[in-house]
Amino acid sequence: MKLKVCDAHCDTLSRIATNTPMDQMSVTPERLREGGVSLQMFAMFATYGGDIEPYEKGIKMLEASKNYPLNMCRGNLPDELPDEPTGVFSIEGGEILKGSLEHFYAFDEAARLRMIALTWNHENEIAHPAKDGPDGGLKPFGLTLVREMDKHGVLCDVSHLNEAGFWDVAEHSALPMVASHSNFREKCDHFRNLNRDQVKAVIEKKGYIGINFFSAFLAKDRPATLDDVFCHVDALMQMGCEDVIGFGSDFDGIDEWPEGLATPADFPALLDFLKARGGYSDEAMAKMAGGNMFRVLKMAEAARRV
Repeated sequence: MKLKVCDAHCDTLSRIATNTPMDQMSVTPERLREGGVSLQMFAMFATYGGDIEPYEKGIKMLEASKNYPLNMCRGNLPDELPDEPTGVFSIEGGEILKGSLEHFYAFDEAARLRMIALTWNHENEIAHPAKDGPDGGLKPFGLTLVREMDKHGVLCDVSHLNEAGFWDVAEHSALPMVASHSNFREKCDHFRNLNRDQVKAVIEKKGYIGINFFSAFLAKDRPATLDDVFCHVDALMQMGCEDVIGFGSDFDGIDEWPEGLATPADFPALLDFLKARGGYSDEAMAKMAGGNMFRVLKMAEAARRV
């Protein structure tokens, strides 16, 4: 039986908004179908720099999404994973909100946001990034935003967030924590990866960890391989992540990946490889492929109070 896949992060909207030809993108409707992808999270990635401000860039990506030939879900998800590829929306980099709850409400109304990565690699009105070190928790607007995200059923994505901010989210968010595209720091010592205590916290909160396919987050100072993907997956499984592990490919946002893992069409081969190497049960593989992400999204949806 072909497993249904959920992918918690891609940067394809940035490509669409800059008029990148479809044949130069990793994520296409055809490749999503070939890979058995049921739900694809499309991130509105917007940060400082360039000739367009984050908020305006976010609006541009939201408009551009209407031209992408895929069903984009802007309401409640179905009770079961869809058979045809379906897109859902997130934000990567809270600077897109410009410190305004009104902007949050507007984006949520237009796109039915599923998660927000509170920072990218720059400090913003919400918090501090992992790139700048572990200190400095959520700012006052960040704490207010987390409360509003809880009401709207929008998950806090701690990928890119620093450690102090991570622990503030663990304390103040009523919803599960999500690391949409982060790996395990004990297998690759990179600031973007989660340490053991953070992994334990995600498990305790019944959250989600999406394995990132970027080579630099999988292996240090050398090209990553599928074996490295397995090493991260298996180490997390051994820690008790069967109910929280999944994938956050970062497709269309990365320029180095393991051979054989360049597009969504490669998901079936990856899943076969992981099952063969790890000997995981069919149930565990179904959770890893898509069940865990779908569970968290439906849990957040059920908590929506607006």
